[in-house]
Amino acid sequence: MDETKRNSLRQLVRTPYSLVALSHLLLLLSPSKTKAAKSEKISLPGCPDSCGQVAIPYPFGIGLNCSMSEDFVVFCDATNGELFFNNKNGTKPTPYTEDLSILILNISISSGQVRVNGPIFSRCYNNVTERVSRRSFSFELDGTPYVFNHDKNNFMVIGCDTVAYVDFTRIGKHSINEAGCISRCDGLEDLTNGSCSGIGCCQTSLPKGTNAIYVNFDGRYNNSRVYDFNHCGYALLTTEDDEFEFNTLYITTDELNAKTTTVLLDWTIGNTTCDVAETNLTSFVCKSENSNCSNSTDGFGYLCKCKDGYEGNPYLEKGCQDIDECANQNSCSNPAKCHNTQGGYYCSCPLGWRSTRNDFRQCELNVVPVVTVKWR
Repeated sequence: MDETKRNSLRQLVRTPYSLVALSHLLLLLSPSKTKAAKSEKISLPGCPDSCGQVAIPYPFGIGLNCSMSEDFVVFCDATNGELFFNNKNGTKPTPYTEDLSILILNISISSGQVRVNGPIFSRCYNNVTERVSRRSFSFELDGTPYVFNHDKNNFMVIGCDTVAYVDFTRIGKHSINEAGCISRCDGLEDLTNGSCSGIGCCQTSLPKGTNAIYVNFDGRYNNSRVYDFNHCGYALLTTEDDEFEFNTLYITTDELNAKTTTVLLDWTIGNTTCDVAETNLTSFVCKSENSNCSNSTDGFGYLCKCKDGYEGNPYLEKGCQDIDECANQNSCSNPAKCHNTQGGYYCSCPLGWRSTRNDFRQCELNVVPVVTVKWR
């Protein structure tokens, strides 16, 4: 240490509140931390980590060799850059719908969720034949590690003479339950774009743990009463943060037949709790040393999450990497200096400054009280 730095330290020791400033100066004089390593790949070695704009993090993968199990196998349409749960050749997929084409929009490791395109179910009245044409589907997740997210998914019914029900099964329950709503109106003047409170549009939530739905329309309401302006009734699943909302055009035209919605699925690993899973390290899938196990809130299985201060894929060895808070936006207010650490960071104040009493991330001038001595 040179003489200038020694003199600075001697001066600090002689002033009030010097301990905080001294510790900060010592930190500045010590060797700097090595910057965090770059994030590792999110997929297994040699496996594709994306399809089009959609990332494919392990345990998901294209083919069994790249995924944890067949429950997490996905299929990539490389021509269109689209990722599917379903093999378009007709192999019964998981999850399963009757149209065999569940388009994956996003896979989230941190939240344990998959966002997919959802089908729109319809029932249309023909005034000539006086018959109803029906486009109805099931959406089955039973026997898979997926359930419908109960916080954000809603069952929505659209029409001016439409009553639709969704029969659903739940994890661990053998009975079939039913929910639904009534959507009616007498004329277009009753309708309001964006409103879904029972007039032209109604909605209800799905219960926790729902793993299969079957949509049915009440045959007593077939749109014959309102055929002059509304031929079809619709039922669909949509998420609260989806851009989809009710529009009066869905009543007067067939525009809704060409649309899709988004559905949020929760996924988990296995059917045991963390306490049980951690007793067998061979089968335990939280592989990163910087990860934690978290029990699923849906009633079965568990998820792996990177510890606070880390990001990446906890299902891979060395998958959770330190976040360099100093490289990104951090909370050290000027003139404080940011120092990255494994799993966190700290702030230090320059010479002549000190941390505020209530917030280590902010600095204030280290004002030395002036003592006046009056001699008699």
